[in-house]
Amino acid sequence: MEYYYTPKQYISSSSLTIVDDEAKHLARVLRKQQGEEIYVTDGCGNLYKTKISSLNKQLIECSITEKDQNLNEPRVKINLDQSLVKNPDRLEFSIEKAVELGVSEIHIIVTENVVNRTTNKTERWQSIALSAMKQSQRCVLPEVFEPVNFAEVVNNTKGELKLIADEKDILGRISIKDIKPEYSSIDLFIGPEGGFSPGEAELAVSNGFKVLDLGPRKYRSETAAIFAISCLISI
Repeated sequence: MEYYYTPKQYISSSSLTIVDDEAKHLARVLRKQQGEEIYVTDGCGNLYKTKISSLNKQLIECSITEKDQNLNEPRVKINLDQSLVKNPDRLEFSIEKAVELGVSEIHIIVTENVVNRTTNKTERWQSIALSAMKQSQRCVLPEVFEPVNFAEVVNNTKGELKLIADEKDILGRISIKDIKPEYSSIDLFIGPEGGFSPGEAELAVSNGFKVLDLGPRKYRSETAAIFAISCLISI
């Protein structure tokens, strides 16, 4: 079952409209026809079973026959705070897999050890998140935020559990197996090549973070994110 997407403003109680690239893809590439059934999500938790009532190469009108909510969404809300990394492709891979696994938001952060500090491809990152949402048959589209400084994000996190993945032996260090299934929201911070600086780790701990131990092996940034999210989602 394939999912398609249209923003919430194009949806009423009984019908919806698909526009722009999504409409072109359905009409020109997939050659959908009037009367066919398709599933459409608004990215806000709603999934609609619809029937195409009319279409052209610019837009597709559908009547809504059924509605479901939060289908295939995880129990716990995980906000990924992912540092910029040297290789842009690796960051894009991390975003794609994080969305497929079930994160709720992605904040791109600039830390002391970041090399490409001026990188900002938010529009492209959001497009990757959209494709990953549809691929994994989710009905929530995580927002990918523009890069901001580490300290700004640390001071504004609101998760019930706040984690920073780091190798340093700091007070408050825990492993995945220590985390109990009692949290509804988790903030997860993943650093760049070289990890977080001692000052960044200390700032996080002073703001209520736990230092997350991912085990004896040293991972690439994107691998650490995927591994940690996979473990946290299954708790």
